[in-house]
Amino acid sequence: MAIKIHSIKIAPQYLNAVVAGQKKAELRRNDRRYKVGDVLSLCGWKHGKYTGKEWAAVITHVLPVNEVMSDAEDWVVLSIREMMPTEALAYILSNGFEFVGVDYAR
Repeated sequence: MAIKIHSIKIAPQYLNAVVAGQKKAELRRNDRRYKVGDVLSLCGWKHGKYTGKEWAAVITHVLPVNEVMSDAEDWVVLSIREMMPTEALAYILSNGFEFVGVDYAR
């Protein structure tokens, strides 16, 4: 089965922390049914516009938040590992993929 590439918006300060290897988790509504092995295409987003900066991360673990907080249904904590662009490309090509575009309603 092919991995999914989820293109998601992220504020510049958090994107910079991912690139620096400091941010290793992402809290998200699970409206895309994230799975281990899927790729996040993290797109910088500031003042309602894309910044042009983009980075990739692979999902290494999915924690359903309702397992630790009963009132947080359909939210997940995604453990992530950032990937250099060439590493991300090789990973995607070797696994096959399905692109899940940006949700412009967010």
